[in-house]
Amino acid sequence: MVARPAEQGLVENRLLAALPRDEYDRLLSNSQVIRLPRNRILYEAGDEVRSAYFLSEGIVSLLAITEDGQTVDICTIGNEGLVGTPIVLNSPIMPCRVVTQLPCQALVIKSAPLLMEFNRGKALQRLFLKYAYAQQSEMIQSAVCHSLHTIRQRFCRWLLVISDSVQSDSFDVTQEHVANMLGHQRNRITLAARELLQQGLIEYGGGTMRILDRVGLEAAACECYRVIKEGISNTLR
Repeated sequence: MVARPAEQGLVENRLLAALPRDEYDRLLSNSQVIRLPRNRILYEAGDEVRSAYFLSEGIVSLLAITEDGQTVDICTIGNEGLVGTPIVLNSPIMPCRVVTQLPCQALVIKSAPLLMEFNRGKALQRLFLKYAYAQQSEMIQSAVCHSLHTIRQRFCRWLLVISDSVQSDSFDVTQEHVANMLGHQRNRITLAARELLQQGLIEYGGGTMRILDRVGLEAAACECYRVIKEGISNTLR
């Protein structure tokens, strides 16, 4: 992990960008910028949440874990949000594993200065509570998605979410990684990916995935993609 002091204009996090300048500057004065590699565990279930992470690059996933070690992605966080909502909900225990999906850059703020700003009761408090609600809604929608939608639909949604977060139609990811996120065996993900490839929606190889037909991929995804995207957009208005 590489850390350095935060500088004005350095971190492009959409949640922070929605704050008034004075509140943003106070947070920035108590923060540092770090870079994190892929697959870095930030928190395990049951850990005390002592710092919040505001991503400007990369993606972090919240993973539910079974007793036998299987995982499933219940929430994805990019530059639109924060890792560490338990801090502002006055229950600073992480309920699940938090891991980086891709290399990340983030602004890190300790819980004490974040709570101090939150307790002022101004724009930051309202915005962060709206985001916490949107994140809870995403987790509920994910439960629906895992129960009712096909692997193909969920795979399409996952690709679109990753693309939105990295702001690119091309990104590095393996099918094994996708299988771990979606909670399925790799061969089932391979079959879904092959079908999308044959339909001209994506191409992949050498650990890189590229979306060729975004409109077609959105049509193939379940409605969860639209529902979750609208929830985050409403938070940042």
